[in-house]
Amino acid sequence: MRSLALTVLLLPTPAAAAATQDRPADAAMKGYYDKAFTYYVDGDYPKAIEQWDMVLQEDPKQTTARNMIDQARRKMAGSAGKLKDEFMGLVDRGRYQDALLKLEELLATDPTNPYYLRAQSRLQRIAGTVRASRRSAAWRAAEKGISAWVGEDEDLPFAYDALRYAKELAPAEKAFPRLIADLERESPQLKLNDTKPPDTPVLEHKKDLALQDIYDTKYYLAVKELEEVLRLAPDDLTALKRLGSAYLQLKDYPRARRSWQKALRLSPGDDQLKQYLDALDKLKRPAGVAAGNPG
Repeated sequence: MRSLALTVLLLPTPAAAAATQDRPADAAMKGYYDKAFTYYVDGDYPKAIEQWDMVLQEDPKQTTARNMIDQARRKMAGSAGKLKDEFMGLVDRGRYQDALLKLEELLATDPTNPYYLRAQSRLQRIAGTVRASRRSAAWRAAEKGISAWVGEDEDLPFAYDALRYAKELAPAEKAFPRLIADLERESPQLKLNDTKPPDTPVLEHKKDLALQDIYDTKYYLAVKELEEVLRLAPDDLTALKRLGSAYLQLKDYPRARRSWQKALRLSPGDDQLKQYLDALDKLKRPAGVAAGNPG
């Protein structure tokens, strides 16, 4: 009775169903819905998702089923949170075979989860290429790129830049060109949209783009490029100076100060940086500063 009542509450009314074409069309569909809601109320979210997937196989336009799958996955996210953290921790440390095993545990909780399936496909290919990462600047960059490639909040452009930067640092490492080629096959637009000249290093290109963004008053874009440079090269002096200038233009004075202070620690004799910081110290109101030539 409980599942039937819930079905009546959550399914569209006949009038709405006629308008949206979102009412189960036959007895089989009704059966899937009824079982799904029963499992959902009992907290068996994977089985509920299986039933709603059956609905979508019958009729992909069933938005009720699609929305309920999303809701069930949000319910499951809390219980799977620790597993996901452990999974990404393994990925971040370059332990890709172990990460695949952890991903099997995640898939057991939600076998049709699109992210888990996508991550599994990517990791299987990556693990087939990378037998073991090594402790070097090149591999640290590659690991950051792979994490951006495999992570739930994927960032394929950053992954592409990170892997190409790793290749620049270790040209003899055979795994990097293979990973880059694999990423280009998966996402051809990365290569098609790339504006980097062939002989220009990746980080230099990103800093050049950021400088042009600053001149074009596109400060948020400049910040994005420069923060990505610093993810790969935290002590890049030019990136720190330009990041401070971009934050200044955004009137984010604390971040501008932190960027310039870090740059000054790296280059204690830089008089320009001292002038920038002195100007920030003298600020009495946001309009009263003229520091921060991006250089």
